[in-house]
Amino acid sequence: MLLFSRLIVAACVAFGALGLANPGHAQNPPAVVFESMLDSYFDNTSGYVSFVNYDIAFAPKGPAKGQVGIVDSKGKILAQHKFSERYKFREGVFGRVLVTGTPGIKLTEPGRYLMVFAMNGKLISRFPFTLKQTSAGTDPFNPKKTYAFDGPWRKVAHITQDTYKGQPIPVFTVWLGGLDMAKPNTHQAYFQARLLRGGKVVAHSKSQTSFYSGGQFKRRKFLLFQPHDVKKAPNAIPFTMKDLLKDGSYELSLTRRSDGAKLRSFNITVDKGKFRILKRTTLGYKPAHDFIVPRVTKKGSTAYEFEKAIWIAGK
Repeated sequence: MLLFSRLIVAACVAFGALGLANPGHAQNPPAVVFESMLDSYFDNTSGYVSFVNYDIAFAPKGPAKGQVGIVDSKGKILAQHKFSERYKFREGVFGRVLVTGTPGIKLTEPGRYLMVFAMNGKLISRFPFTLKQTSAGTDPFNPKKTYAFDGPWRKVAHITQDTYKGQPIPVFTVWLGGLDMAKPNTHQAYFQARLLRGGKVVAHSKSQTSFYSGGQFKRRKFLLFQPHDVKKAPNAIPFTMKDLLKDGSYELSLTRRSDGAKLRSFNITVDKGKFRILKRTTLGYKPAHDFIVPRVTKKGSTAYEFEKAIWIAGK
């Protein structure tokens, strides 16, 4: 407990200034794959956080001796749970850890929190988030306080790659949830994704398939297509990686279809045919516990494997 407390002190240094440090040079310490933190279960009504399993890059050999915990803005440890020492999967430098027992915690105080991870006595990753109260529970017909989580889900997205007729195409992934609904307790809504270059739309999503659900933030994957009329959507031409890698500054904009409200806006810069990479995704980034691993699990694969991801930042 004392060792973990010391790690928490380190985690809470510059609590309000996460991710502002400059990259440096170091070995490759263990780091929790950022997508597995974003995919953690944060119940968007009760305030419950559940710990299940997490992917670790540069996972230490031998037993997985580690912990995950929740800390409030004052550095108080609210929950901590150990990893099972046996990795569920191992592949190359990656390993999946399981949290022992049936751990979780119900948060009821609005404010800022950190999910923190340690391995072999060292802090390896941290994930800041906020709990908001959305209902005071004063309605006599529904006397329950309700909550919503907010945080990095709104600020990041990533691009992976697939193929269409032998051509590489970009696959975009964002996180959307209940706070993105026009009205509370809405179960489903639709979004429109547009890619702009110099203010001109060069690609957009198919409106019929771009939906998201209420509740906790969840991963939504979509493709972009050459500009087309809704009636021609079935035969729309996919926007390829070659199209995207034309030099310039792009904006990926997501709006809610029901009222046109902007949900997300991300910057993408291409220079000399290559993406400009976020500093937080470069090896050796300092502080190491804010490093974003530029890899994600390969979706649809029956094996435990990873693929390259280009992380992009929200405005």
